[in-house]
Amino acid sequence: MIDIQLENEAELIKKAKIDVRSFIVLYKYYLPQIYKYAYYHVINKHEAEDVVSQTFLQAMENLDEYKYRGIPFGHWLYRIASNIIYHSQKHKKNDLNTADLVQVADVEIAIEDKLDLLMLLRTLPDMQQQALILRYTQDLSIREVARIMDCSEGAVKQLSYRAIKTLRERMTGNEKD
Repeated sequence: MIDIQLENEAELIKKAKIDVRSFIVLYKYYLPQIYKYAYYHVINKHEAEDVVSQTFLQAMENLDEYKYRGIPFGHWLYRIASNIIYHSQKHKKNDLNTADLVQVADVEIAIEDKLDLLMLLRTLPDMQQQALILRYTQDLSIREVARIMDCSEGAVKQLSYRAIKTLRERMTGNEKD
């Protein structure tokens, strides 16, 4: 895996605006993270690949407008991916079909428990889903999640708390109406 230091990232972005080969370094570094993020949202390999493709295409097309402010480039990519996912899911129903469930089997964990959790996760409001996915599958700090979601750290904590509480209630069957 390529290691990009924050100081080098600013220089790499500057070079990427001129030479696409520098963008490829950013692409290779952030690809696994953005794919994992997309996959947890859409739970379908092909849709996740489409989201990743669109994310990096939009990033490349809009790179000249990107201003480096000391925040990792990946945060911008997460925001792009989030918008793509939101717009593509807006017209879809939240239920999973059999083919989607088969795709989830690729995840490296105890399948039955993970399927239950993923299906429950998809029932949460979009902002709660995004907060949990960024925080716990991408292993980002509360501050990083707040920057990506363009909200306060307190809002991220509240979204996460409510999401976890709801998931716990639904998993134990103690859901309150």
